[in-house]
Amino acid sequence: MIEVVRNAIPQEMCEFISHNMDLHFNLIDYPKDNTLLCSNAVGDYAPIFLESLLVYLQPLIEKTVAKKLYPTFSFGRIYHNGSNLKRHVDIEGRSEYGVSCCIQKDVDWSLYFEKSGKSIPYNLNVGDIIAYKGMEYYHWRESYHGNEHRQVFLNYVDVDGEYANWKYDKRECLGQVKHTNILNLSKTIAGLIQ
Repeated sequence: MIEVVRNAIPQEMCEFISHNMDLHFNLIDYPKDNTLLCSNAVGDYAPIFLESLLVYLQPLIEKTVAKKLYPTFSFGRIYHNGSNLKRHVDIEGRSEYGVSCCIQKDVDWSLYFEKSGKSIPYNLNVGDIIAYKGMEYYHWRESYHGNEHRQVFLNYVDVDGEYANWKYDKRECLGQVKHTNILNLSKTIAGLIQ
């Protein structure tokens, strides 16, 4: 299952998300993408504004894939000239249904999927999304020749499926940094301040 949904995210919301990415990545000093999947890119796991997008788009994604879903996690990435995305399938469990969202672009940059032994390119415009079964299809991008491309990744699992235990990426709730209990961290910080 690979399905493109045109204009799924309003243009104004894409601009809002893009501004949030600027503020967020500046605040955390533009972290190098540590997924080992791409070069010359910055990225971050589960910033709160993308976790909100994960929930906001959930009804549309459920309709698109014809399943009830649990959200698992979001990830934001800014690609720069010379970036690529290595050919891969998504990690088993947490990424049963992947959604790639085009937030900002300056040139077309195809996302390829391997389907029945053939490479099929998909081009998204700002606001378009593509939903896919990321554990089943190899996908990748070739070298990027523009200046900057912003993409958001949203992940879900089937409520009634074998990966349902990956709800919230096995965190207590959306918005948490992976496996960190924010409430306990807040109490610890408060204790240090007193």
